[in-house]
Amino acid sequence: NIHFVLNVAGILAEDDKDAIPLELIHHWHNEGLINWLGRSSNVYELIQKSNIVALPSIYPEGVPRLLLEASSVGRACIAYDTGGCDSLIIHNYNGLIVKSNSAQELAVELEYLLKNPQIRLEMGANGRKRVKELFSSILVINKTLQIYKDTIGC
Repeated sequence: NIHFVLNVAGILAEDDKDAIPLELIHHWHNEGLINWLGRSSNVYELIQKSNIVALPSIYPEGVPRLLLEASSVGRACIAYDTGGCDSLIIHNYNGLIVKSNSAQELAVELEYLLKNPQIRLEMGANGRKRVKELFSSILVINKTLQIYKDTIGC
């Protein structure tokens, strides 16, 4: 009994055997189960209009840019326990980490955040704080410069 809009944006890798087929995505969109946006040129704007940002990706990456951007504007995040996501998301602090490929657990945690706006807001604020403390541009630049200095012996 929760009303929400599930905006889904991204690009599909047609050669990826694990990807959801485009026909199924269109079917879900036509049934009103999701709002399929496809490729979006302004993900930041979508994030700002959202209450929760989920990244149910099974592919490991560094620190996912989507989660960095979502956290930087104070959005609670949910992500699979795939490499990289847990370097930003601390479970129950600034978001939720769920078992990879567990659509059921993802749904449960989405429902939890939808039903608990205060927790969602606290997680968002904690995420913003974490990004400012660990991932600000000047901090990353200084750390990178230090690595270069250490490498060349300055």
